[in-house]
Amino acid sequence: MNEQLKLLKTLQEVDTVILSIAEKIEVLPNKLDKAKAFLKEASASFEKIKAEYDKTDKKKKQKYDALEEIQGKISKLKTKSSEIKTNKEYEAHLKEIKTFDDNKYQIEEEILTIMETLESLAADLKKEDVKFRKVEENYRQEEKILEDEKNKLHAEMETHKTKRKDIARRIDEDIYGKYMVLIKSGGGMAVVETRNEVCLGCHTNIPPQLYNDIRNNNDIFTCYNCNRFLFYKEK
Repeated sequence: MNEQLKLLKTLQEVDTVILSIAEKIEVLPNKLDKAKAFLKEASASFEKIKAEYDKTDKKKKQKYDALEEIQGKISKLKTKSSEIKTNKEYEAHLKEIKTFDDNKYQIEEEILTIMETLESLAADLKKEDVKFRKVEENYRQEEKILEDEKNKLHAEMETHKTKRKDIARRIDEDIYGKYMVLIKSGGGMAVVETRNEVCLGCHTNIPPQLYNDIRNNNDIFTCYNCNRFLFYKEK
């Protein structure tokens, strides 16, 4: 086989591998999307319950403050009991104390309900926390696997780039220039096989005489339609 054609064929093989590696590196971030979606969902679920828990806990503290305030008012009223002179005033005084006692009882009932709600939310929060941590751990593991894969692919890429550089410097400058133009315009394929009088790059028929010349692999020929370099592979 013509030495330049042989180098072109080898260069194409190396570039095909390099392009394949580049594509694998490019899609790596997408592989994390599913794990990231699960993590985001688990985080949102945890934060939603936590927000509800915090809101309920704040409500409990407000109720305790209100209870303390009412208890203070009841204590003051009971202290004033000795100062009352008439039965009418005393009846009004007792009625006022009863009103505060009723409010106190109602708040205490509300606090009990809130405590039950908090207990339930705390259990849900614990479950969601366990779930989130597990999803987060899976995400970190997947991230580590993909990072290792990326580093491995980059190492392979550098190895092939070094090999490519060695091949490219041995190719005639004009031929290499044409090769690079074809790589960019031909979807990454500049050197293709011919088979049964057909260019496998663009699937155009090749004239019989030209096909016979190509089969010898003694010179560099290009497809008259797509301009790719052509070679013949012995069966």
